[in-house]
Amino acid sequence: MKKTWLAVLAVVLAGFWLFNRPMSAGAGDPIDWSREPVQKDTDRSSFEVSTRKGSVTLHPVAAFEVWGVVAGAERYRFDDEAFLSPVDFVMTWGKLPDEPYKSKVGYNQMTRYYFWRAPAGVDGDYIQSHSSNMHMIPATANLKRALTAVDSGDSVRIKGLLVNAARADGYTWNSSRSRGDSGPGACELIWVEELQVGRKVYR
Repeated sequence: MKKTWLAVLAVVLAGFWLFNRPMSAGAGDPIDWSREPVQKDTDRSSFEVSTRKGSVTLHPVAAFEVWGVVAGAERYRFDDEAFLSPVDFVMTWGKLPDEPYKSKVGYNQMTRYYFWRAPAGVDGDYIQSHSSNMHMIPATANLKRALTAVDSGDSVRIKGLLVNAARADGYTWNSSRSRGDSGPGACELIWVEELQVGRKVYR
């Protein structure tokens, strides 16, 4: 009897693991994080998404793609924006993922913001323009599983739209459109339609 229950438990756990595991849609090219993010005009129309806090309208402001190394991944379940964006990434690109920056720059996330620190002599302007805290809105349940599985140190490519979000009760959340800004409003709000982690692509 004990062996039967153990077998049933093993099957249930295996099913739970498979159900919550993101499914790859194929393999992509090696991620070149030396590239600058690409932001282009878009003619995509506004669209609605259903959330546990009601319907939210997303207004695309640009097509967006970024290649980089995740310096921090913060998952959210209970803050005011978790219903829309379950995870933030501190994205770094250009020279930041490599030496001498890699071992000299530290990053922290807190309450949807990020902070970096570096010793004197390190180019702070370069750090500011080649790192950003980006809020992820997954377009599919599979992308949500993939995004929340990403950890610091992963090389990723993210493709989708920069969006402004609005709800009928007056709630708004807008995306930055610049990589060089700082402070409140400087984070990108991304509708993620494709994610690559290492060589695996998720949609």
